[in-house]
Amino acid sequence: MKKIFLTVLTSLALCSYGFAQDDDDEYEEDDAPAASSAPASQSSAPAASESSTAPASAGGEMLGFGLSLTDALDNNGVQKFYVTYKLGTMEISGILGLYHHGETTRETKNPAGEVDAGDDYTQIQIGVGFDMVIAQMLLPVTVGGEFLFSHWGEDNNQITLNALVGFNANLVSHLYLNGKVGLGFDYFDEPVAGSNGNQYDSRLDIGLKTNVMLSWFFM
Repeated sequence: MKKIFLTVLTSLALCSYGFAQDDDDEYEEDDAPAASSAPASQSSAPAASESSTAPASAGGEMLGFGLSLTDALDNNGVQKFYVTYKLGTMEISGILGLYHHGETTRETKNPAGEVDAGDDYTQIQIGVGFDMVIAQMLLPVTVGGEFLFSHWGEDNNQITLNALVGFNANLVSHLYLNGKVGLGFDYFDEPVAGSNGNQYDSRLDIGLKTNVMLSWFFM
């Protein structure tokens, strides 16, 4: 009787041990795919983040200020300033020109010396400009134009239209140098001398225009 009882206990112990081994093997097989799939999901995450940020860095909006170096270095009393909105390859500018006319002096005999006429003044020119990058050679090639209006005194008016082509050079981060050359059309409407404003002389001048501009974009 004791031998039969021991035989039954031994058989139950062996069966339970075999069942436990089968369960462990199943758990290990179930866990293996999950562990192998984890690196795949991690490796795909950087690719997704890179693709989502790439278009944002391709271009953007910037606002900047520009100065015409051609006018500033010409020593003729002219200063021309630009406020430029840059969107990708296009730029739209508001232009303000300041033309300062110095005071006239004349020689006198009694008393001897110079007399100031008190006629110094500053004229204002306003306008808009447009530039667009159309090709990439050694430097970006731009085409554009400027439309300017000037009111010289009480009855003198001038309208200027410039058609320009140029090159852009990025000196340092956000600082650009632009050289342009093209045709300028200047329309003048002014009274004839000695007519007391009763007669006007209108004319159109066409000539070569050049401009070198320095621009700095800050946002």
